Amino acid sequence: MYCPNCGSQLAEGSRFCSQCGHGFDRSPAPPAVPVRPSAPETAPASASLWMAITSMVLAIVTLLALLSSGSDLDTLDQLGQVESLFGGHTLKRKAAEEALNAAIGGLVFVLPAGILGIVSLTQRRGGRGMAITGVVISAINLLMVLGIFGMAM
Repeated sequence: MYCPNCGSQLAEGSRFCSQCGHGFDRSPAPPAVPVRPSAPETAPASASLWMAITSMVLAIVTLLALLSSGSDLDTLDQLGQVESLFGGHTLKRKAAEEALNAAIGGLVFVLPAGILGIVSLTQRRGGRGMAITGVVISAINLLMVLGIFGMAM
């Protein structure tokens, strides 16, 4: 038997090397346990989904609200055509104010929906599909809000 550290010959039953002092155990080695790569730390599923769900729900609700105000934009356009014939602008101004209020309300919900979706995606939380849906619908809503501002001005 030889020392695994320095290679000197050892006496039978030795627990230490007489040359280098290296200690060793004569008991059989435990079986090797395969090491799995550690997974990145993630929050529990329920804690990680709230951002994606909130983003998607806010984006969808805002989209529905903006689509319902689309009839106001048609009315605004028609009022603009009719009032240009008669010279009055009070009805058009009223419809433009309502459209601007809808756009401002949409903007209040579009920004948090988009931000939550982006944060959820960058933190690699659960609900990736919901977060992507929230971000895409928020972008569409933002374009609609900008269109409403443009038409109402």
